[in-house]
Amino acid sequence: MNAIADIYTGAVNGIREVWSNKVRTLLSMSGIVLGVAALVAMVGIVQGMLGNMRASFERSGGVLKLEVHPREAPESQQHIAGISPGMTWRDVGAIDRVTPLAAFVTPIVDMRWERFVGNGRRTGALLRGVTPDWMGISQRKLEYGRFIADSDIDSKSAVVVVGAHVVSRLFETGENVIGQRIRVDGDVYTIIGQFEPVENSGGAFGGSRRRWSWEDRLNFMPATTAMSRYKGNDDVDRIEILAVDVETLPDLMEQIENTLTQTHRGIQDFEIRTQDEQLAELKKLENSFTYSLGGIAGISLLVGGIGIMNVMLASVSERIREIGVRKAIGARSHDIFIQFLAEAVVISVLGGLFGLAASVGLLSLARDLIPEGENISLLPVTAMLYGFLFSSLVGLASGVYPALRASRLDPIDALRYE
Repeated sequence: MNAIADIYTGAVNGIREVWSNKVRTLLSMSGIVLGVAALVAMVGIVQGMLGNMRASFERSGGVLKLEVHPREAPESQQHIAGISPGMTWRDVGAIDRVTPLAAFVTPIVDMRWERFVGNGRRTGALLRGVTPDWMGISQRKLEYGRFIADSDIDSKSAVVVVGAHVVSRLFETGENVIGQRIRVDGDVYTIIGQFEPVENSGGAFGGSRRRWSWEDRLNFMPATTAMSRYKGNDDVDRIEILAVDVETLPDLMEQIENTLTQTHRGIQDFEIRTQDEQLAELKKLENSFTYSLGGIAGISLLVGGIGIMNVMLASVSERIREIGVRKAIGARSHDIFIQFLAEAVVISVLGGLFGLAASVGLLSLARDLIPEGENISLLPVTAMLYGFLFSSLVGLASGVYPALRASRLDPIDALRYE
């Protein structure tokens, strides 16, 4: 009980001393405030951005999705690489016919950034050529109309399915634009479908200044139309496949490799990529960002702790006679130690609390300024907990040496100090 009473008395004295020197206290805690705010804000922003990436990963097929990309033939086949037709429409049909383990197969004919003109307005957006199977691979939903059909593929129809970004730029957000005609790179197309906005896309500005996600900027037309009007041949940029289930993925990859080896006349000028690889890279990215940014913020906290230690040492030097008087009238060394340690802890705890409040403001600002920042949480509880605990520990550690120095002062020498 005596120990608890001593700690309580020392803490009260420490708080009283901190309160009587407000300016010095604010200056000494500034490093802790900045360190905690930086730590929580950076971790919160990284977690929000990676949350967007994970959601996009799931919408694009998750671990069941495979992608086939063209690549250079191996060095041993370079002298005969010319006999391969490359990645073409024929590969898509072959995979679709002979790989029963594939639930959906679609080519991607990537026109990248095109100019869309309609309703007296213009904008730029991404355009891709696909087949009806693309909807089976993705988790996108249509707000109005329909997606590309087999009849559109067969007839190379001049139709397009637009994203929420194009609708907002050329028409009005939420408007049904089915049947409207627009120009894409000078050619006229009829809108047959429009996607719902991706969940959590957009920003605080609304209307035409809303910041759309990259998925909302995607627009689609029949792959055959894209090949005939833009490519001038039957080449495709890549092929996307969705497996029936995870267990059959290795067998599906083997089937695809065997099929494409035949259609490419034995030339290995293609590669099969799994989403597992992307998921592993995403986890590595998350860890590297969290540790590196957390480390930088941690260094800021350590600098703040050094600032507290310097201020506390200066405080000890200013109050040597006071310490001598207190010891002369009966204060024990551990009473002095507890008082000075309590001052350092109070400074760091208050700095931690102010830092948490500042981090909420920084995260709120980041949500408004960063594209696709709506997934950034204003209250990343885990990051806040670690930031507050670390700041408290830094304050405790930085106050030990000044408190020891104060407690070991000889009362006679202290009373003689001028």
